[in-house]
Amino acid sequence: MKVLIVGASGVIGSAIVKALSDKHQVITASRSAGDVKVDLSSPESIHAMFDQIGQVDAIISAAGEAEIKPLDALTDLDFDRASGMQLMGQINLFRYGRNSLTPGGSVTLTSGIASQINFQGAAAIGMACAGLERFTDAASQELTDIRLNVVSPVSVTESMEKLGWPTEGTISATDTAKSYLAALNGTMNGQTLSTPEYA
Repeated sequence: MKVLIVGASGVIGSAIVKALSDKHQVITASRSAGDVKVDLSSPESIHAMFDQIGQVDAIISAAGEAEIKPLDALTDLDFDRASGMQLMGQINLFRYGRNSLTPGGSVTLTSGIASQINFQGAAAIGMACAGLERFTDAASQELTDIRLNVVSPVSVTESMEKLGWPTEGTISATDTAKSYLAALNGTMNGQTLSTPEYA
């Protein structure tokens, strides 16, 4: 398969690339590196990427960003980043990329545990993650020739180590990548895949 991986330079994205590269043609994309560059906050950039790469069999997004801050500290820019990158950036990746998919292809997006678990500072990221999961559920009901799913990762061990945070209850990037492989190779549509179930 020819697989586009957006956010390929990140911790999760790199693990997905490693897991797929031996058996598939992988196209890597991110804002700063990769086979192609893309800014998910820019519809023009997303369109330009698909114009450049042509048809693919699958799209995987391990991209998106949002601030984790107390509610009173969140700014307009923070909410714009959460909605523009984590939510609408990935939705637009699906919207603009679906015409580049071969019949039977799939799109896998990334939400996060903040859609399900409350913790201090999760208002913006939780809004984006929950919205993405709801979009995936609703949009998938209207799809006939492609599949749409979303992976909801828990904290990734390597990311927590870089931040100097506790790693108890985290999952390695390699094990996190297994959920994306399940979405790619399976038959599910409209599902939210929780990474502990596939690790």
